[in-house]
Amino acid sequence: MTTHEEAAEQLRAIRSMMERATIFRALSGEAALFGGAASLAAGWLSESRSGWAWGTVWLVGLAIVIVFAIWQLLRTASANQKSFWSQGLKIALRGALPSLLAGGFLGLLFLKYGQTGSETLAASMWILHYGLALLAIREFAPKSMIWLGLAFLVTGLASFCAMTFAQTISPILRTLGPSGLMAATFGGFHLLYGAAIVTTTKRGASGE
Repeated sequence: MTTHEEAAEQLRAIRSMMERATIFRALSGEAALFGGAASLAAGWLSESRSGWAWGTVWLVGLAIVIVFAIWQLLRTASANQKSFWSQGLKIALRGALPSLLAGGFLGLLFLKYGQTGSETLAASMWILHYGLALLAIREFAPKSMIWLGLAFLVTGLASFCAMTFAQTISPILRTLGPSGLMAATFGGFHLLYGAAIVTTTKRGASGE
């Protein structure tokens, strides 16, 4: 490879990384705060519900957050005069969707056909697979998002352990309940993450 070809290749790589980072800048900060607040509201609304009714509250909350995220992406794409359906968005979806779809489907399966208390299993499934989805796009995500993914992964695994062999932490899980567990992770983790991003990142800078 000649020096000219090498330079061209490096420029293509830098351009690709910048394009991929756009998706995270659009979804970080304000989107995390909005998602955290919506999760706390869903946790409160679902507290007295069970089974499919409990899951419906969280699905409606998810739909609202997705609409907000799409609006964020459209706004960012318009401001930068870029296409909404960018290469970065395609790569992010390709990495995250398998875990999100698998976890979502299994959680709904537990809610529909599981026994009493299946809400906690569904919540643990969603938390674990959301963490896996964030880690699946770690190669081009900010380091802060990797820590967020690890927090979800560890909490999801700990929840499953509490339901099986780690009896010492099961009282914590019983105290929280499925709504509290979802609110603490999707609400608390996202609020902490969003607050850290908003207060430490300058406007126009990368969402690290």
